[in-house]
Amino acid sequence: MATPSTSPPLPGRPRSGLTDALIVLAGTPDDGSDVPALLRSITQFAADLLPPVSYASMTTHRTDGYVTVAMSSEMALAVDEAQYAEDSGPCLDALRTAEPTAVPRIDATVNWPGFRAEAYRLGLRASLSIPLFAGRGTPIAALNLYGHDTHTMGPLSAAVLRAFESSGEGEDDPGPGPDDLDPGTLDLVDGLTGALAVRSRIQLALGVIMGTEHTSGDHAYAVLRSRASTTSLSLTAAAESVLTRAGDRPHS
Repeated sequence: MATPSTSPPLPGRPRSGLTDALIVLAGTPDDGSDVPALLRSITQFAADLLPPVSYASMTTHRTDGYVTVAMSSEMALAVDEAQYAEDSGPCLDALRTAEPTAVPRIDATVNWPGFRAEAYRLGLRASLSIPLFAGRGTPIAALNLYGHDTHTMGPLSAAVLRAFESSGEGEDDPGPGPDDLDPGTLDLVDGLTGALAVRSRIQLALGVIMGTEHTSGDHAYAVLRSRASTTSLSLTAAAESVLTRAGDRPHS
């Protein structure tokens, strides 16, 4: 597998701002100063570039609960806050399970009555919440995509779910090909595929540090961050350095 920071997931396609932001986020420390701007950029790119999406927002968890840190519309915020009020909804499920949560038909869902009522009142008919990861590898935010049309949201949700499934199974195919998806959805899939690959490499490097130094995951992450800082490398590059020394080089 090509190193995500240097090669696009789909050969021949230029990297978009959405693709880049997702991949860069995956290799950025969770408390990095760039994280808030990256989350805002990803939200705006999603709203602008994904034709099925009417509104986009970004949910994060804080010590006193959940908060929307970026949104393309007040309508997205209203749907988010209906979920926070009940401590239940697709965006919270995505954060808690680290898996995308698709709602193909909002009117048919029975799990989240507050979410269903508010979203349907605003004319929304389908949604998709995607967990996003920074360098530690655990979800730091959920990208929420809300749409008015169940038919156009379907292929978008299927492509994202497939990207996560393929990552977990070690498959090369991220889902439907360029002929089946609009350019914006391809950018999103490229970015998620690249971000998940970065996450996998960093987790491998953390495993190496844990094994060689007989330490915990938290301490291994602190060690990797320190090495990145002292060598002026990105977290991704520092992880690749650890893996190269351990003899695990990415395939070209």
